[in-house]
Amino acid sequence: MHIRIAPEEVLGLARIAKQAPPVISSVVGDGDVIRVVADLRRLETLPGPLKLAVKIAPIVRADVQLASFERGVATLSVEVNAAGLPAHRLLSLAAAPIEQEVAKQGLPPGVVDVQPDARIAVDVERLLEAKVPGITVSSAKVEGGQIVLEASVA
Repeated sequence: MHIRIAPEEVLGLARIAKQAPPVISSVVGDGDVIRVVADLRRLETLPGPLKLAVKIAPIVRADVQLASFERGVATLSVEVNAAGLPAHRLLSLAAAPIEQEVAKQGLPPGVVDVQPDARIAVDVERLLEAKVPGITVSSAKVEGGQIVLEASVA
């Protein structure tokens, strides 16, 4: 099956299903980039260095690009700025809060891996198996501001 959906529609569906991370304020597609706005004050626990950063710049904006999709894992390249300053180098500090949010959503550990090079690996195959068993995504891309998937149902 061929699925083409706008990122904001994905967020809307996740909110309806009560699966949306509360930290995400908005998401929109723009060409091959997904633009995300997050309010870090909505995170319940933060590591010390991030607590100070959140007091200074609680709203962050991220440009996310799909760098690759291989063997069911989407690797995302993330460029983050807070208060107009580049902050993607601090992304690794957010690994623990991200893992806690993933666990709250009932997803298996390790389904989201924050990597040190401002990349995030999302195991789409394991994520879908946990939430929608029987669906396999064979390809993924972002084009024209939309997420485009080729998937099959077992």
